[in-house]
Amino acid sequence: MFTTPELGRVGLSETEALHAGYGIRIATMPVSAIPRARTVGQLDGAWKAVVERGTDRILGAALHGRGSSEVIAVIHMAMLGDVPYQQLRDAVITHPTMAEGLQLLFSDAFLAP
Repeated sequence: MFTTPELGRVGLSETEALHAGYGIRIATMPVSAIPRARTVGQLDGAWKAVVERGTDRILGAALHGRGSSEVIAVIHMAMLGDVPYQQLRDAVITHPTMAEGLQLLFSDAFLAP
């Protein structure tokens, strides 16, 4: 959704995943944690992702902030390929870009145990 800041959503929300019976982990992060957001001074928003406990598959995400309409596509591709969240976390992603925030989102600092 091209609002200001942008909103991107794919897959299941936390509530939908719980109602479907998934065991989940939640990653939440303020956009202000992303280096690119700080360099361009657009700090509003938050990112949230739902990860299936046990398989580490990404079940869904909601991104609100600068560049969310593009970064959500990266998450969607990972979901289509059943890529575990660790592969996004450990990928080499260009610095400084908003997509680099995926490494932070899926880090121990923002992904609940």
